[in-house]
Amino acid sequence: MNQQNKRKTQGFSLIELALVLLIGGLAFGMIVGVTGSLREGQQRSTIRTQLETIDTALANFVTQYKRLPCPANGTIASDIPGAGQETLSAGPPPATLPPKGTCDPNNQLNGVVPWITLGLSEADITDPWGGRISYRVDPALAAGSPFPALMDMSNCDPSSLAPTPPFPAISACKTPVPSCTNTTGCTSPTEFLFNKGLDVWDGVNGATGWSVRQNNRGAGTGAAYVLISHGVSGTAAYNAKGLLQPGSIAAGANEIPNRNNNPLILPATLASTYRDAAMDDRVSATHFDDYLSHPTIMTVLMKANLGPRAHP
Repeated sequence: MNQQNKRKTQGFSLIELALVLLIGGLAFGMIVGVTGSLREGQQRSTIRTQLETIDTALANFVTQYKRLPCPANGTIASDIPGAGQETLSAGPPPATLPPKGTCDPNNQLNGVVPWITLGLSEADITDPWGGRISYRVDPALAAGSPFPALMDMSNCDPSSLAPTPPFPAISACKTPVPSCTNTTGCTSPTEFLFNKGLDVWDGVNGATGWSVRQNNRGAGTGAAYVLISHGVSGTAAYNAKGLLQPGSIAAGANEIPNRNNNPLILPATLASTYRDAAMDDRVSATHFDDYLSHPTIMTVLMKANLGPRAHP
């Protein structure tokens, strides 16, 4: 082989090698992309399953105690006593009558799902990105005293005549009597649900959207509680060490009210209400990757078999 042909052969070999590397790189990129998409899809499925599991555990708790639990303190590390247990403020004596106490709004600044209280594992309330799922509840629905039973509508009459709003503060449905059918002596669901629960908004359309928010306590559709996974970015979620995570992306405008260390404000304002907005994974002011569950009080009570009584 002469020198010229030898150089051509070497040249073709380098081109072929470059093509092989290029094709290999493209194939590797495609594999990584597909694998990443599959992993993200699995994580989304996992968090939805986790939220449903917690929803069921909370409904079971309501069935047993006729109240919702208070949040656990997210700043307590997994191996420290008290981790995963609801935080109830001291109640009136005697302390031997369980469960006593109140659900202080100040305890909800760092509130996470009380997994021990609900009979769950910490893994059940830790999202796929390593953050504990946050939990917020209307303190009135989590009062520790046995009475009034604020998560029990079994004495409410679904066909009663509701008074004209604004309704008086209803702590519990009136005990039914034989004549309590379609009369003003009954307690209607409308009365019972008025100004209870939490507000949740989708964060769009400004004040117009606020007026038709997803959960509206003033309209009787308040959320019994709000569960928040802080998503892939993990911004302002507590981890197993009890540390508040800075997150990989700064919170977007609709994520800011969902972060930990925010006070529970009742009734909520447009600026302070919890948000369940459309997903937006861009690094921008509209970034949103939180996953929420916020069923109405009626939804939870029906699941707990404590909804309004029915007539034959």
